[in-house]
Amino acid sequence: MFCTFECYIVNFNPERDMFAFQQIPNISNTINMHNVLMRRMNQAILERLPSFIQKIVIFNSNKLQWVAIPQSFSEVKIEESSLRSIDFAANSLLKFLEISYCDLETVPLAVEKAPKLEVLEVRDCKLSEIDLATFCDYSSLSTLNLQRNMIRYVVNTSTRKCRVYDTLTDLLLDRNMLTAVNMDLFNIFINLKVLNFHNNSIISLSGRLHHNKLTALTLSRNKLDHVDLCGWYVPSMDTVSFASNYLMKAPECMNNWTSISLLFLNNNKIANFNIESVAGLYNLTLLDLQCNQLTEVMLNSALFPPNLELLDIQRNNLTSLDVSFIPVRSLNVNTPYNLISSFDKSNTSPNITELSMKGNPIDCSWSTRLEQLYGECYRNDEYILLHNQNDRICENTLVVVNRLL
Repeated sequence: MFCTFECYIVNFNPERDMFAFQQIPNISNTINMHNVLMRRMNQAILERLPSFIQKIVIFNSNKLQWVAIPQSFSEVKIEESSLRSIDFAANSLLKFLEISYCDLETVPLAVEKAPKLEVLEVRDCKLSEIDLATFCDYSSLSTLNLQRNMIRYVVNTSTRKCRVYDTLTDLLLDRNMLTAVNMDLFNIFINLKVLNFHNNSIISLSGRLHHNKLTALTLSRNKLDHVDLCGWYVPSMDTVSFASNYLMKAPECMNNWTSISLLFLNNNKIANFNIESVAGLYNLTLLDLQCNQLTEVMLNSALFPPNLELLDIQRNNLTSLDVSFIPVRSLNVNTPYNLISSFDKSNTSPNITELSMKGNPIDCSWSTRLEQLYGECYRNDEYILLHNQNDRICENTLVVVNRLL
């Protein structure tokens, strides 16, 4: 064992290592146990730790299948184990529980013994279905992270008002195996702000969100070919991603979501886009349409999102670009790696403060007003080679986006 502000014990075996607990200095508040050499770690063992230890981290312990946590710990983290069950002392003081890379098939019911629990993470385990009623009496729970499991269904069988409906703010279900989601399930979580379904296999959305506080909705990397948002009410929504689906057009009634500032529709199958379809998004600053199948983009309209700052339409199939009338003060248009050969630089709106055209048959890029007025356009003989690489480039871009999410 060695200690600083945290203590580390490697290859823990209670028959020979219990004495080490007595050597922990009182400046330490965390114990890290690497490769615990036992299948069952009972409460009596961990109760031998000094009372000033508030956090325990158990990792790389493939032998460990069951552990019982004493009342005094406020934070528990168990990573890379064979954990199948976990128990807690009554009235546990636990606030943060993180379990990852384990053999859990259900959310441990014993967690209800921790009434102060604020963050519950069960990631990269074997959960197959989630009943939101499981968390009904978690009166302090704000974050529920169930990423990277094998969840196929989400239901709520509770027939009463649950305390968790008032406390949950972040629900993360990304990288699971969901194929259909009923959005009505989440309306009862009145303080929910973040809802993430990234990288499932969702083909359909039913129900309608009616939510005053939700700010971020992620449905990227699924299998949606059509999205109807009519009847949804999300007045606080700020960031929305439908990236990497099979959409052939923007979601219906998207124009009603007036609070959105960031909208990601990249890596879909959209062939035509009219800026008027998002003109009602008064707070929109970024619109990402890269890596679609765009052959036409209509931008010249008085019906235009008034605060748009960046339009990304790179890596599509555009052959022309008309930005002669842009009714916003300052817009950055990003169009690399299309097939643009028709572009009238002399008839461009002064409100286009930056234009990127790299990898097109013609490149009239500028980043300053002087370049717009006096810069030259260049022919690009390598554009065919560059455009033929688009599929690979878009796939690589998607990998980067997935890592960020």
